[in-house]
Amino acid sequence: MKTKILLADDESDLEDLFKQHFRRQIHNHTYEFIFVRDGQEALTVLEQQLDIDVVLSDINMPGMDGLTLLAKLSEINPIIRTVIVTAYGDMSNIRTAMNRGAFDFITKPINFKDLELTLEKTIRSASQLRETVELKAVDEMKTRFFTNITHELRTPLTLIVSPVDNLLETPNLPTAFQNQLSTVQRNARQLLRLINQLLDINKLEAQQMDLVNEVGDLASFVGQIVDLFRPSTTIKQLVLTYQTNLPAGNYLFDAGKWEKILYNLLSNAIKFTESGSISVSLTHTPTMAQLTVSDTGIGIAADKLPHIFNRFYQVGPRSVDTSRSRTYEGTGIGLALVHELTVRLGGTITVQSQLPGLNGHSGTHFRVEIPLQQAGAMTPQKIESRLSVDVPIVPSELAHPTTATLSDNTPLVLVVEDNAELREFIVAELATTYRIRSAANGYEGWMVAKEELPDVIISDLMMPRMDGYELIHQLRADPATDHIAVILLTASVEADSRLKGLDQGADEYLTKPFHLGELRLRLRNLLTRQEKLREEYRQQFTRTDQSTPLVTIQDQFLGRLYQLLEERLDDSSLSVEWLADQLALSRKTLYMKVNKLLQVSPNDLIRQYRLRKAIDLLRAGHNASETAYMVGFESPSYFTRVFKEFYQQTPTDYIRQ
Repeated sequence: MKTKILLADDESDLEDLFKQHFRRQIHNHTYEFIFVRDGQEALTVLEQQLDIDVVLSDINMPGMDGLTLLAKLSEINPIIRTVIVTAYGDMSNIRTAMNRGAFDFITKPINFKDLELTLEKTIRSASQLRETVELKAVDEMKTRFFTNITHELRTPLTLIVSPVDNLLETPNLPTAFQNQLSTVQRNARQLLRLINQLLDINKLEAQQMDLVNEVGDLASFVGQIVDLFRPSTTIKQLVLTYQTNLPAGNYLFDAGKWEKILYNLLSNAIKFTESGSISVSLTHTPTMAQLTVSDTGIGIAADKLPHIFNRFYQVGPRSVDTSRSRTYEGTGIGLALVHELTVRLGGTITVQSQLPGLNGHSGTHFRVEIPLQQAGAMTPQKIESRLSVDVPIVPSELAHPTTATLSDNTPLVLVVEDNAELREFIVAELATTYRIRSAANGYEGWMVAKEELPDVIISDLMMPRMDGYELIHQLRADPATDHIAVILLTASVEADSRLKGLDQGADEYLTKPFHLGELRLRLRNLLTRQEKLREEYRQQFTRTDQSTPLVTIQDQFLGRLYQLLEERLDDSSLSVEWLADQLALSRKTLYMKVNKLLQVSPNDLIRQYRLRKAIDLLRAGHNASETAYMVGFESPSYFTRVFKEFYQQTPTDYIRQ
């Protein structure tokens, strides 16, 4: 990339010297020089050509001198780099120039080797400064856009939350409607809370968030907020404690910021703690209030601790067992907001954490210190938390539609989703048509899939313990489950995510938010396709008009099964137990899998396979008695009876035909 350099100097021979010395750089388009005779002419060029990178300016020039030019430059282009050219020993002017923003200086007579080094250093600095300014401009533009779009989102959200609040106050509202409206209310409030956090982040960045101190009982206020979270911890069977030794009395504190700090710390603690306890304490030193939030959760790796307060940073997998991914979706806003609010209050925040180890202990400990200011004789106010903490939904709280008992032949659908509300919503919507099982994460889903062999699995992508990718990998790697169709649900709109899911073996892919009608349609299409495949498999046994090479069927499991049947075709002692052992499956799993694929039992499959091979042998010229023994029947009479039951004619009649 060509560097444009403006040289302002009234010495007429300097232009020729520069062109001669830098002829190679000029020829190679590395440098482009523009020559002017005084400061005013330089100023005119700079106003017209905004892409000049470096200015070389003499101090003593007729008209506008170099020092005046420097002062004007800061108004026209404050990021341009200027190198002053002056007489040796002119330290007074050099100091003045440097104070006015000159980047460097060279002395006359010019040593061109020194000039080259100075130019290289100046150009590097100019490039870095330009990149910094451009990045800052882009960042400011993104921040403005973010702020504007966030403000715009608040209006439609208000028009969701307010009417829903009104509807929920309707007398005698049916339970089913009440539950669905409550779901809308909870999630709209959560979205509004995220938007407010984004606005807070932007206000803090722009230094537009003022302190709003109130007078009240700080210990009681913190206790109020802790109590709001008790229903959430009760549902997860966590022990939540609060202790304080803060002396009774009134304090001056910003309740809104304390509220947001504690809300985010407690929300994180509950989210990442599956069992054990969460403790909150409020203590003090003579000058500081000390708020701590500790949990017995999964912990944070040491190499990630320095980054957790960065905006939009997400810890990602936090378990020491990398084979059991523990991915928790989030925004990466909460802890950044906690940190910046704490700093705004003049405080500090520290964190300690331990991953699960040999001793079984793990957890995270946040400590926030904020200046403590007693209110003295100021009149106290009754400060109440303005927070509303949504209690996690539990399955029993969602009304499932009352349906007629579904038969065992009704397709079985497994819903795997870590968001309880979404999981139970999907379950409730599909339960009128399908038999349903559900699981809260990929690992639980894998266990249910192995036990019950559902026809279709609807699975989220990002989940704790085992994500959707790993779940599909496990399903496709196991002969017992490799036939199960999978619909992936994901919040990611990235093409790479979609391609990865399809590459792992997903049959369908839906992006959240999805239309329930589309989910129903894709589910129905998958089940229809499965039924067509089953019918095609069954046709291979019922057709008698042509030979069918069963062992070359595309389905790998059935191909292996038919191969085993072929190996012991004439063995009347062939059993289901032997087949299960050869296929490394339990008898129960073999029964369920064969029934899913062909809608027959393994015993019926053995019998039908023998009869289908008998057709080929009869067509080849063997009589009924020979054929009976060749396909594993103990007597020709039994073979004839079974053949007639299945094909509605005797082997002899088939031969005549």
